[in-house]
Amino acid sequence: MKKYIFLTIIAICTLSACNDWLDREPYTILGNDVVWGDEEGAEGVLANLYDRLPIDAFNRGGYHGEFSNAAFNMLISDEAMWSGDRNGLNGVQFIDPDYYSYWDYTYIRDLNLFLEKAEVSNLSSKDQLIAEGRFLRAFTYFEMAKRYGGVPLITKSYEYDPGLPVEELQFPRATEEAIYDFIASELGDIVDPLPENKDFRRATKWSALALKSRAMLYAGSLARYNNRMADPIVLPGKEVGIDAGKAIGYYNASWDASRQIIEAGFDLVDDYFNVFDSKGSDEMILARDFLTSLYTHDFTIKNSTPSLAETENQGAEITPYLEMVEAYQYLDGTPGNIRIENVDGTPVYYDNIADAFIGKDLRFDATVLYGGTNFKNAEASILEGHKVWNGSSYETKTGLALGAQDEQGRLLRGFDGPSTDKNITNTGFYIKKFVSTEPDAGLQNIQATNYWPIFRYAEILLNAAEAGFELNKPEALQYINEVRERAGFGANSLSALTFEDIVHERKVELAYEGHRYFDIKRWRIAEEVLKGQQFHGLYAYMVIHPGDENHEKYMFEKVEPARLQQNKVFERRNYYTFIPSDAYSKNPKLVLNPGQ
Repeated sequence: MKKYIFLTIIAICTLSACNDWLDREPYTILGNDVVWGDEEGAEGVLANLYDRLPIDAFNRGGYHGEFSNAAFNMLISDEAMWSGDRNGLNGVQFIDPDYYSYWDYTYIRDLNLFLEKAEVSNLSSKDQLIAEGRFLRAFTYFEMAKRYGGVPLITKSYEYDPGLPVEELQFPRATEEAIYDFIASELGDIVDPLPENKDFRRATKWSALALKSRAMLYAGSLARYNNRMADPIVLPGKEVGIDAGKAIGYYNASWDASRQIIEAGFDLVDDYFNVFDSKGSDEMILARDFLTSLYTHDFTIKNSTPSLAETENQGAEITPYLEMVEAYQYLDGTPGNIRIENVDGTPVYYDNIADAFIGKDLRFDATVLYGGTNFKNAEASILEGHKVWNGSSYETKTGLALGAQDEQGRLLRGFDGPSTDKNITNTGFYIKKFVSTEPDAGLQNIQATNYWPIFRYAEILLNAAEAGFELNKPEALQYINEVRERAGFGANSLSALTFEDIVHERKVELAYEGHRYFDIKRWRIAEEVLKGQQFHGLYAYMVIHPGDENHEKYMFEKVEPARLQQNKVFERRNYYTFIPSDAYSKNPKLVLNPGQ
């Protein structure tokens, strides 16, 4: 079986008249019976459908304009701020209920048509083709359900006949429960026809189980935590709202799917950063792949430090908050707060900037780039300025330009900031996770090819831990400790498991991978997490105090980034995305979501 690259052009160009195929709309290709005369034609169409799968990956055309859904998810939660151009992205206070919209019934129709054509074909691989098409359809319904709740459940293609009443092609929303039950049923049916190999580019038995593990966990937490709200979010027809009694069944389904994967021999790799930088890891179950010169992404260009930038006026778009940095605990089990003051209020002094971060969770060093640390054979130069002793107190002195020096030749402002300017960190930190170490990955005409994870084994362990916790399974603790052990904590670092442990481990293990915003929504804690919270940065200064023991050491100040214009406010109506206006204007049978 040939490898898939999630790349339309590669699969389709195996056919004759490549340009003709690329010029056609997907449904036209799907409807052409010539395509179904051989395996290559059918797989070319399937590759097109894979390429359109709604994945929050890098710069793949996102639902939010120029920047990707991956970046959007990082910014809309409590993970990071925007330090790039267009500072208006930091001016969002009340989260728009239309954010994260994904309503794609053109894609659903094309998937249904693909399945119908495959069903009547004589292809030897038809069973696997059908299973893969059903996987893509289940994945798409899950992406819509986690935004809107219940959506119209359409499982066949329709053609409009001018003589047919339009009402016959208008479908009401199914219940939220019905969509999750459909996903579970579909995935249960396709596990056996899918191959058991570990091909992270194409749907396998393991990616189907991974989707079931995730989707059923969502359904279980929605049933449990929505109903624990003082005023549960429901609609009369249950388009939104799942009965609390359904939670156990969903958690069991997630648990069973996770356990099958755990027993299949996947592994956590030793090097956490390498999971996202190199390919072929046993940890990856399904990923969006990229290929040199044909199918690349610009995340490295858009998130490099100034001193590592290879493309002019780019970089530093996603910069982690101090609060995210401090979410990473120290390996002795203590909270991850950076020590910047002693108990008497005096500064803590460090010989080197990087010393403030020694002893933290190993995932921190693989996820966040901080001052004094080495990356790609260069030291991150992140220094705000000097604290100069004037005889009674410290005065701040800094340079306007990156790399500015004082009269003695000492660095005043780091070559990598921080700064209030664009494309330089505004928080004192850069994102390291997903920034490629490939040669020239930061060049616009080359770009990067490291992949975006869709499902990986660490998430499955955390899914099993959460479902097991809700079901009182003793193995749940073992699974979360396995994830923590890879992060540098000792074996059995947690002796008991709490809900707070689950929330914490998902935040740091899955950081910046597109989970956080939806996690805090399904647990119904988003209002608490994002209730006008002020986020911060951390700036380093060299101490200038001749004759003092701390002369030319470093101290830190906690800052409110100047470009962070508004504190986010998450409202009750944000738990569900609003039904798109063009959808309900065409279909009056659609019930609108709460608050819409």
